Amino acid sequence: MRIYAKIILLSLSLSILPLVLVVGIFLFNTQKELKGEIYDRLNAVSALKKNKLEVFFNSRKEDLRAIQGFLVVEINLPTLQEFDRDRYSFAYSKAKLQLDDQLRAFMNSYAYADILLLDTKGKVVFAANPTHTESYLDRTIFNATVLKKAKKDIYISGPAATKDWRYPYVLYMLSQARDTQDHFAGYIVMQVDMNVVYDFISDKTGLGNTGETFLVKKMVLKPDTHRRSPNNEYLYISPLVYDYQAILNKKEELGFKAPPVDKKIIESIDYRGNKVLAVWQHLPFLNWELITKIDQQEVFASISNIRTLFFTVCLLILILIVLGCVLFADGIFNLIQKLQMMTIHDPLTGALNRRGLQDVLLKISAMAQRMGIGIHVLLLDLDDFKQINDRHGHGVGDAMLIAVTNKLRQTVRQTDYIARVGGDEFMVLLLDSREGDAVKVANIIRMAIAQTSVGGDGGEIIKITCSMGIVPLGDQEASIDGLLQKLHLSLQLSKSEGKDRIAYQGQKVKIDPKESDAAFEIKKILVAGEKFYAASQPIFDLRDMTKVGFELLSRLDFDGFSSPDAFLLFARNADLLGTVDYACMKTCLNAVKDVPVAGRIYINMFPSTLCEISVERLLQDFASAGKNIDFCLEINEQQILGDPFYLVPCVMGLKKAGILIALDDYGFGHSSIETLVLLEPDIVKIDRKIINGISKDPRKSNSLKRLLKIIESCKASVIAEGVETEEDFDALRKLGVNYAQGFFLGKPQTPPELI
Repeated sequence: MRIYAKIILLSLSLSILPLVLVVGIFLFNTQKELKGEIYDRLNAVSALKKNKLEVFFNSRKEDLRAIQGFLVVEINLPTLQEFDRDRYSFAYSKAKLQLDDQLRAFMNSYAYADILLLDTKGKVVFAANPTHTESYLDRTIFNATVLKKAKKDIYISGPAATKDWRYPYVLYMLSQARDTQDHFAGYIVMQVDMNVVYDFISDKTGLGNTGETFLVKKMVLKPDTHRRSPNNEYLYISPLVYDYQAILNKKEELGFKAPPVDKKIIESIDYRGNKVLAVWQHLPFLNWELITKIDQQEVFASISNIRTLFFTVCLLILILIVLGCVLFADGIFNLIQKLQMMTIHDPLTGALNRRGLQDVLLKISAMAQRMGIGIHVLLLDLDDFKQINDRHGHGVGDAMLIAVTNKLRQTVRQTDYIARVGGDEFMVLLLDSREGDAVKVANIIRMAIAQTSVGGDGGEIIKITCSMGIVPLGDQEASIDGLLQKLHLSLQLSKSEGKDRIAYQGQKVKIDPKESDAAFEIKKILVAGEKFYAASQPIFDLRDMTKVGFELLSRLDFDGFSSPDAFLLFARNADLLGTVDYACMKTCLNAVKDVPVAGRIYINMFPSTLCEISVERLLQDFASAGKNIDFCLEINEQQILGDPFYLVPCVMGLKKAGILIALDDYGFGHSSIETLVLLEPDIVKIDRKIINGISKDPRKSNSLKRLLKIIESCKASVIAEGVETEEDFDALRKLGVNYAQGFFLGKPQTPPELI
């Protein structure tokens, strides 16, 4: 702790001096530069808004030109006079519908605009989906002066008040309409809602709470009707606050002092009577003024409060530095702990090494004497491990050692200790155990390791067995070497009896005959395969909730072993997994014979079974179940060992024959993208561990989103398994998952229901 305190104090000392220097420099320059910075920001914001508006109106000009070309090419536009003359005929109605639909399709991205067609005199003869159609027809909108300007080029009328309460101000843009012979036929009018223009100038300016950008228009006032000089009178129109009625009736003009000719930024008075700094930008395309302003009071308030603000920031920085120092010291402490852990653990398997085991022995030996509890020590030696290294290489040997260590962790209690004391030797300390307990645990370990396997080169499955010796830990025995001398005597007896054996203090261990008889009976039932039966669970399309398939599941009619988890675990320990798995598949295929099937049939198979049975035999089994049935074979992705390349020939043979392939239980544990790439499955079934609770766990939701993108890139369909609640069901639909199964949608049915 003294070291940590010194580190913290040194860091604080080094951080205070720079902070004091920075504060002094900052306070000296703040008042001088802040106002200039505000000026620069006002100019930048004003120029940005002006450019955005200019780009917007230039784009609308291009839209009008595009509509002109569209009408000539797509509609074969007649003269608008003829269009007007046939106003009430069936032909007009039909043509209007056609023109309305096509213009709406053409302008579908311009929700702010209405399109009108005018004859040569300015009267509206057609309105494409306006807000109020009848209010436009037979109405002359523009005078001769405006129409004359529109004949020369696209004309922008400027914002004009209307009686439509939704549009206090509307921008009219005119262009010529020509027929197919390029004769002048009238006008095209685009009505742009000024609210769209306001959107371009009402977003955040970054100038402060009172920063605002808005439009004003110079009013043309007759000298005899108003006392004030017309040069300084502007109608105030803000995107945030304005009086609709005053604007429409033009009864009130809000004063705003215009800038001198030689100044761009001025100190002025706004419509609220506040002193402001303002930038004026003339908009020649609208003949309006764009004003960007900020209250002077806010600028000066910022200057006066900057000291308090900056000292607060400095204090926060100081606190962060202190916390950083503490975290840094804590990180060093954690690093030291990790280094200490590395000195007492085997780097390959993560089990205790001899040094770590010696420390544990000293502790538990004293504890056993003090508390009077029994402790047994197991020495486990892998049979013929050298042959695996010599034949398959040390990489496969290392993988086997890791797999054995993981199996030991799964088998013993958390209070027990596992150590690697030699190349292929492991020692297990069983705390608070008697002789019978130690022998029972040793037998469980022996059977578990017999089912441990790794994948070799070329897809070969490599298994191994072990021999064990057991001795009790004596009161005075806390030495590894002393224990090994006793344990090796029992271990040599196990080896001499044929390996895969257990010896306790130099005596052979026999298996309970009752347990053997029960195991023999279960093996007999599993091998016969006569007590298996099938159940079905529906798979739904979440878009319309129709059944699109059924997964067939195996059950066993035997007490205590009815579920697949029970009888498959026993089969694995008894080295009967392939036989039982194939019997389950045959049971499911028999269930679909001579019964109506509506949808795809999904059948499960372990990867190891798939390698043991030829493709030809599997295809014969599928064919015997019935013709015209869409089958999908599910391969459990969690059971694929090592490199999945060994499955490619079988999978490709089945796919070539029309059998679909699904990866089952994907996305949890050691799932790999390599499996997706090599096997190219048609369907990927997402593991229930990801689906369960996805509506409440953002991490699961994000994980599923990433999985969906990966699977989509492989062009495979997705089925979500284990949908148990309505909340998870709704979450999957929102994420775009189209297919799912689970208890919420439908429980397994016996006998199978396939319709």
